[in-house]
Amino acid sequence: MLTLDRMINLLARLLMGVAMVALFLMMVQMVVDVAMRNFFRRPIEGSLEIVSVYHMVAVVFLPLALVERRHEHITVDLLVDRLPAFARRILLVVGYIVCAIFFGLLTYQTAKDAFAAYEIGEILMSSIYITVWPAKFLLPIGFFMMLLQVILHAWKAAIDPAFAPSPESPDMANQARN
Repeated sequence: MLTLDRMINLLARLLMGVAMVALFLMMVQMVVDVAMRNFFRRPIEGSLEIVSVYHMVAVVFLPLALVERRHEHITVDLLVDRLPAFARRILLVVGYIVCAIFFGLLTYQTAKDAFAAYEIGEILMSSIYITVWPAKFLLPIGFFMMLLQVILHAWKAAIDPAFAPSPESPDMANQARN
């Protein structure tokens, strides 16, 4: 299980790196587009569509697993904190299993849609033609990694009574980096 944990961690960090590159490229593309529009009256053709179809999808969906791994998704635990430890643990495992089912369905459906888009060579008609199907594969990749992460968290919550799904405090994170 430790090897699987390391592999999921590595892949989640890799996807976060790809998302960071996409964010940087989006920033550069928007700055160049605005500069070209203002100085040369020639914006980048299809810039808005490229940003929304490729860059934003990568930035939103690829980091999902790493955010889950760090327990940084928004949670509301007002009532859960008042339960006994054993009940909290059972609720946590059940919650992770429900999430795994949900992300499994999302992975399946988005992969099915991505392959359908690939088969027809889906494009977006704008001021230029933009090939869309490659971006559609980013969703099942992000959802599949999230699925693996919630399954791993369900397993850890089931076998480790000390498993605590709360993010590190900023002070502890800074000490770990130094």
